[in-house]
Amino acid sequence: MGAIGLFTARSSTVIHEERAKTATSATISEFRRGRLESKDIQARRDRLRHWAKRKADSPTASDIWKTLQGKAHKFKNKPRVRREWRSLNDTMKHKVAKAFWTVKTLLTEEGRQIYGENFNNHDDMLVLHSCATTDPRCDQGHFGPQFMTFHRALLLKYERSLLAVDPEIEAMPYWNMAFDAVGGKYRDDLTKYIFTDLYFGSYRGTGPNYEVIDGLFKYWPVVEWTRERFGNLSYLAPDNKCIREEYFQGTVPSVCDQCCNISCDCDAVPGATYTRRLRAHDDCSDYVARWPEDPDSLGPIGGTYEIVYNEADFDTCVDVTKVQTWMQWQDCIEMSTFICSQRFQYVSGQPGFQHTFKQKILPEMRKRVLASKDPFFAQALSALEDVAEQASDAFTEVIQKLTKDICGDYMLYGYLRNETTFLGKLIVNTIPRFFHSQAHIKFGKDLLDVTTSPNEAAAFTGYHSDIDRNSMTWMMNAKMANPLMDPEYWLYPVNQVITPDELLKDQPAEGLGRGISGPFAIYDVLACSNDTSFSEYSVAESPWLPGTLLDNVVNSGYRFKNLFDCAGAKNLPPGITCDGGEQGYTHKEMLYWTAPERTEYTYDTLEHYYYDVGPAI
Repeated sequence: MGAIGLFTARSSTVIHEERAKTATSATISEFRRGRLESKDIQARRDRLRHWAKRKADSPTASDIWKTLQGKAHKFKNKPRVRREWRSLNDTMKHKVAKAFWTVKTLLTEEGRQIYGENFNNHDDMLVLHSCATTDPRCDQGHFGPQFMTFHRALLLKYERSLLAVDPEIEAMPYWNMAFDAVGGKYRDDLTKYIFTDLYFGSYRGTGPNYEVIDGLFKYWPVVEWTRERFGNLSYLAPDNKCIREEYFQGTVPSVCDQCCNISCDCDAVPGATYTRRLRAHDDCSDYVARWPEDPDSLGPIGGTYEIVYNEADFDTCVDVTKVQTWMQWQDCIEMSTFICSQRFQYVSGQPGFQHTFKQKILPEMRKRVLASKDPFFAQALSALEDVAEQASDAFTEVIQKLTKDICGDYMLYGYLRNETTFLGKLIVNTIPRFFHSQAHIKFGKDLLDVTTSPNEAAAFTGYHSDIDRNSMTWMMNAKMANPLMDPEYWLYPVNQVITPDELLKDQPAEGLGRGISGPFAIYDVLACSNDTSFSEYSVAESPWLPGTLLDNVVNSGYRFKNLFDCAGAKNLPPGITCDGGEQGYTHKEMLYWTAPERTEYTYDTLEHYYYDVGPAI
C-alpha cells in the first residue's frame, strides 16, 4: 500500500482534490439530497482511479514508517512544555496556584493594566465556554470534530493568561487522570494523589453542600451572572454575538440564598433573595461543589463512583494502527452513545422526545441490531418497540432502565472499529474506556455541568490538557506514519461529504452516526432537532453541524484571536492567519499552528522530539 493510501479509503490526496472541487461543483444541500449530476460522479470516479494508479509509484507505507519513527527525530521549534501536576516541585506548584487565583480575582481590564494584553479573567473565559454549548446551531465545542480544536484554543487562552501573570511557571500543568483512577499510580499515595489538600481537594466535597473547602483551590467562588458583567451591557458584548444576544444567562436556583446549606423555608424568609449564578444547573452554593453520587449524574458507571481509566486506554487512542483519522480519534476518546450522557437523562422525559426517537432512531437501531445479531441489543430493541405506542411515561421508564443497563455494564466504551488493516496486517482493537466526559460524570455537581464546567478551574484545565496531550501524541504518531496527514489537516471533516467513497454513490449516506460525535450524531438529533434557523443544516441528513467544518470559525459566537506568537510568521498558506484576523481562528488554523513542527507548546511525554531529553515515563 502506498503512502497516499495509508489511512484506508480516505486517501488524503483525494480529499485535497475534493476540497477544491466541492466549492464549485455542488452546494451542501445538493450533496445532502443526492443531486449530483452524473458527469460530476463520473469525474470523481476517474480521479479515484487516477490516484489508485499513482499509488503503485509511491513510497511504501512501511518505508515511510521506518524513516520517520523513533526518538532520534527532532523538530526545530522549541515549544514550552506542559508538565503533569505531580512533577512540579512545591514552589512551582504554589506559583501556578497563585497565578490561577490572580486570573480568577482580577477583572480583564484590571489584569491587562498590570500584566498586559494576554491577560483574561477566568469567568470571561468560562462564559466563552458556555457560549459554545448554548449556541443556537447546537454545541460548538463538544461531541463532534470541533471538540479538540475548540478546547485547544480555550486552553491556550487560559495558559497565556497564566503566563502573563507569572512567566516563570513555563506552561500550564496537565492532570494525568489515569494516575488517580482505580488501580492508578498515585491512587493510594497520599503525597501524590490529586484529591488531597496538597492539590485539588477532596474527591467528594466536604462542605455542607459538597463544596470543595480544602486543597489549593478551596472556596473557589461561583460568581453572579449580571447583564452588566456577562450580558448585552457588558464590555464583552461589542465583539461577541453570544454576549450581545445572551445565549447564556446563568441560572436562578430554586433555594434562596438565606436557606442555602441550611434547612429553612424560603417562603417564610422576609425579603428572600435568589442569586443568579454563573451555572447552568440548579445550585445555590457560593463555591464550587463536587459530589460523585450526584443524582443528576449516571451513577457508579464501571461499578464505582471512582474514575475507571488507565494508561492502556490512553495508549489505544494514540495508536495509528487503530486510529487513523481525526474523527476516529474523537470517537475513541468520547463516550460511544448519547444515551449515556447526562443530557439524555433529561431529554428522555421531555415532550416530543418520543416522536423524535420513534421516527429517527428506532428505525436505525433496527437496522443495526439485525446486522450485528447481538442478543443484548436485540432484547433492548424489542423492549422499546413494545412500548413505543404507549404513554410517554412507560416509554421513558424503559429508555432509562436500558440506559442504566448499557451505561453501567459497558462502561461507555469509546467507539472503535473491531478490526482494521494496517500495513497489510489485521489489527484486532482493544476497546478503551471513554476519556472525555468521564471526569465530568464522575465529579458530579459543577464539573458535571458541561456548560459551566470551567468553574472547576484547575481540574477542568488539567483534565482537558491531558486529553489534548492524547490528541497531540496521536498527531505526532500519525505524522510519523504518514507525512501527508499534516498538509491534509489530519483528515478533519472539510465538507458535508463523509468520505471520497460517498461521492461515488448516487445518494449520500443517510441515518444516524456511530458515536455521540457523529457523523449524523444522535446527540444532534435529540439536542438540536427543533432548531430550524440554519437552512444549510438538517438534523440526521447533514453529517456535521454548521460551524464545525475545517474552514469554519471556531465558536464564532465568541471568537478566538491572538493565541500565537506571530513575530516570525511569514509566507503563510492561503487561508491561514497567525492572529485570527477579523473573523477569528478557523479549525484549520488551530490545526496548522499546533502541528508538531509549528506548535508553541508540547507535553513532557513529547518533549524528546524537541529537546535532548529522554522520553517521559
